[in-house]
Order: sequence, then structure tokens, then C-alpha cells
Amino acid sequence: ISYVFIVENTGNVTLTNIQVQDVLPGLMLTGGPIAQLLPGEIDSTTFTATYIITQEDLDTGSVTNSASVSSEAPRGDLNDPSDDIVDTSDDPNDSSNEDPNGDGDPDDPTVTLVNSIYDLEVSKEVDELEPVVGDEVTFTIEVANIGNVTATDIVISEQIPSGYVYVNHIATNGNISYSDITGEWTITQLDPDQVEILQVTVEVLGFGDYLNIAYVQSSVGGNDVNIGNDEDSAEVDPICLTIYNEFSPDGDGVNETFVIDCLERFPDNKLEVYNRWGNMVYSTRGYLNDWSGTTNGRAVVKDSDNLPAGTYYYVLDLGDGSDPRVGWLYINRKN
Repeated sequence: ISYVFIVENTGNVTLTNIQVQDVLPGLMLTGGPIAQLLPGEIDSTTFTATYIITQEDLDTGSVTNSASVSSEAPRGDLNDPSDDIVDTSDDPNDSSNEDPNGDGDPDDPTVTLVNSIYDLEVSKEVDELEPVVGDEVTFTIEVANIGNVTATDIVISEQIPSGYVYVNHIATNGNISYSDITGEWTITQLDPDQVEILQVTVEVLGFGDYLNIAYVQSSVGGNDVNIGNDEDSAEVDPICLTIYNEFSPDGDGVNETFVIDCLERFPDNKLEVYNRWGNMVYSTRGYLNDWSGTTNGRAVVKDSDNLPAGTYYYVLDLGDGSDPRVGWLYINRKN
């Protein structure tokens, strides 16, 4: 900011040794003193000043500045400032005409608006677009201050949708907190050009909402000039209805049941299992991935006994009007 100081002798006596003072921190004042001003005379060239806008000014949105002028009174003592004539500057473009010192002259400060830009930007991505149900994926959320105004008390909404289960999270800075309960990510302060990152790891479920949205819920610092970049989203498309057609129900806790991904999406499903002779050995409605190779079908073996190791054939009707899925499965028993 460049300042010009217009000094006018509004009295009817000659003024001498005229000095301008401006105590705005960081301001560079040059020129002076003015040796003499006759009554009615104006000086607008002797004193000038420059000021470099600070981050505090950008955060405030303006720079407020007042200067003062003093001169030696007629027949005054050069070594005695108490007899000097003094006045506070007035901004001629401000019609408020404030007079805090009560001398009858307006003393409006000069207020210069600065180009303050308040703009937060949210971006989000996921590391795997087509995960298998049960896999873990990580969402990375970045919040950047792309304006020139300091932002504080930022709250980002990062609610985990119903298609995931929270596992853990990490963040880039110790002044950041995230709660998977409230879905709020809090950033204490974000300086211009600063970026903070949150990574949330979740497990993919076989059903639910997979669209994960992050957005600026609230912040302090100004009115965002571009709300269009305050929100971003990422979504996965799980690989579903994968039929794991080999399992080993031998009691070791590993691969104990016949599993079909995403079957939770089809609660009206019906599963039938047949042996190699075409006899039904197992049938159920609303299958929940819990069959461990026992029979409830025709009496090919004793009811509720374990089926022997071997190849079987399944018919899966999803109950949604689509054609049944047909295939083979293998039961492997070690004992």
C-alpha cells in the first residue's frame, strides 16, 4: 500500500518545522520535515510511505491506519514539544467524520480493503475401486487452504456409510482429531497453502451404501468464495456374488462354511445342494453363509450327519427374478 500525506495549513499563521508521524508497524515513512507552510498552503509531496500487507491484514480483510502531524507554534521553543501544534489525520473519502479528540476536526482513519480470499478445498479418493467383499480399503481425504486467509476451527464431515465398517485412521498433524462415532474431522488451523490429510481404513461389507462423501461442515475465517469445491466423494463397486466353491468343515476354524459374497443383498434367496446322483442333500431359504456340509435333505445319509468329502452341485435362486446360478462345490474333510 502506498500512502500520500496531504498537509494543509488551515490557520492564519505561518507554521514551521512540520513533521508527520505514522506508527503503523512495518510502515516505511520517508520525507520531511516541511520547513514552512503559509496560511492556506498545501503540501502533498514531501511525505510518502509504503506498507507491505501482512497475513494478519489478509485475515482481517483491511488495513486501518492513522497518522499525526506536528509543527512548531509561532515563537515556540524548538526543544519543547509541549508547545507544538498537533493534529490527527482524516481520510477525506470517509464521510463518518469521527472526532475522538474533540478538537472539532474529523479524524477518520484511512481504511484500505485488501484482496482477502477465503477458499477451502476438499478432495477424496479410495485406493481400490473394486474390492472383494470383506477386504479393507482406505479413503484419503485432503483439505487444502487455497485462499490467502487463515482458516480456523474447521470441521469436515466424514461419515462412514452403511456399506463399510470402521477399522482405523491416521492423520498428518497432531492438531487434528477424527471420530468415527460422530464422523467429524476437526482441524484447529489451516494456513494459506497448507494441506492436511486424513486416511480412514474400512472393511467392505456385502451390502449397504458405498458412496462416501466428505464436506466442509463449518469453519472460521470468512465466506468461502467457491463452495463448489467444499465437497468430494469416492465410491467402491464391490465384487459380489463370488461363490467360493471349495470349503473344509473340519473344525479348525478356517474355511468352515460355503461362502457366497454379497448374499445379504438377496434375503429371499434359496439354496439347494445335490449329490452326484441328483439327490437333494441340503436346502434352505435365506441362506446366510452358514452351511458346514451337513445334510437336511433326502435320506442319503443319516439326517443332520456330515456329508462325506466329494463333489456336489448347487442351485442358487436369488429370489429377485433372475435365472438361478448353478455350479459345483467340493467338500474337503481331513477327518
